[in-house]
Amino acid sequence: MVFSNFRANVVLRVAILAALCLVLIWGLLNTEWLATPVVCVALLGLATFELIRYVERTSREFTSFLSFVAHHDFTTATAVPYSGRVFGQLQDAYRVLTGELRRLNLQKAANHQYLEAVIEHVGVALFCFDHQGLVKMMNGAARRLFELPHLNSTRTFARIDERLPGLLQQLGDGERTLLTVRRGDDTLQLVLYATEFELLEQRYKLVSFQNIRDELDQQEIDSWRKLIRVMTHEIMNSVTPIISLSGVIRETMIDERGTPTFRTLTPDEHHDMLRSITAIHTRSSGLLDFVQAYRTFAQLPAPVFAEVDVRPLFERARTLLSREIEDARIAVEIQCEEEGLRIRADARQAEQVLINLLRNAIEAQATRIELRGSRNDRGDVILQVIDNGPGVAPEHLDSIFVPFFTTKRNGTGVGLSVCRQIMQANQGFIAVRSAPGEGCVFTLKFQ
Repeated sequence: MVFSNFRANVVLRVAILAALCLVLIWGLLNTEWLATPVVCVALLGLATFELIRYVERTSREFTSFLSFVAHHDFTTATAVPYSGRVFGQLQDAYRVLTGELRRLNLQKAANHQYLEAVIEHVGVALFCFDHQGLVKMMNGAARRLFELPHLNSTRTFARIDERLPGLLQQLGDGERTLLTVRRGDDTLQLVLYATEFELLEQRYKLVSFQNIRDELDQQEIDSWRKLIRVMTHEIMNSVTPIISLSGVIRETMIDERGTPTFRTLTPDEHHDMLRSITAIHTRSSGLLDFVQAYRTFAQLPAPVFAEVDVRPLFERARTLLSREIEDARIAVEIQCEEEGLRIRADARQAEQVLINLLRNAIEAQATRIELRGSRNDRGDVILQVIDNGPGVAPEHLDSIFVPFFTTKRNGTGVGLSVCRQIMQANQGFIAVRSAPGEGCVFTLKFQ
């Protein structure tokens, strides 16, 4: 057909059908030919089929258009094969609808990319689970927190902690819980918060994992600082007059040569009083030293950051305690996995941490201490102080960094708490791994 006008083509096909009908009737009434009716019937069938196929072509094009929409294919243009005002309007409707669907599809893709960018930018680890417990989404913060590229389902969280799979299934909408997870030498204080929602008739659970270890450490340190300031103020107000008055009394009881001058007392009474006053003076001086040590803890100066070589840092700390090390007959070994290993920290404060840890090992009566510098799996520089002393009892591990806590008879409980405060100020952390009879491994990680 050379015509593209729909009406003209329909009229032409109807006219052909009418002509074939007339020929069929004429042949049946005026002739005895058998071929003419048979041919006419065959042609009538073909013409009828062609008319139906031609009329249904628009429906087929519309079905094809809907198929493109169902498969999100908005690039293929749907052409109307017929001319005329009605089909021109239909072509315009196709074009407008295709453009609108293409715009909506692009907007949906843009919104999805925007949401992914926002989720990746969030510093809190996020996981989304479906009703079967399969992981549908995890962001970059989650991969960095657990150092895993991907987790498939709630069951795979047992690789992090065996309690997590059951906890994730039990956590309901709006519920939160706190979980402590040990990861090598590091400890994570995780807050889990769950939100359940329904999307396209599917139930999902969004769980956030936030490591609040640094916040808890900082809050605890701030609380101890406030307490220490109050204690220092009160104790200083009491101790200073005691020292002053006891010193005056002692001076009035003896002359420059050390001879007693208070004659109304017997020698024994004078001796007892002098011994008592001397004891008060000595104890007050010790208490003052004790308070000054805690004042140092509460008034730690801000760190001055610089690139610090690890091996010279180890050597300086060992040299400063060389006398104590020799007297205790301890072998101190320095090991660095690579030359030029460096950390970014305050050199003096990092040195003080190592001194405190070395002295702690010496007082624990260790016979061998190793100062080790290396890199972990992520390439971060870590420093370790390893001793073969008696170790720490499990019930004391969580308390050794708390100010005032000590297991030593003459200990002040300052050294390790100062170490943690210094590491916190230097944007790092300190962790300990120990067991009775197996020594201690203190791990330092600087940012």
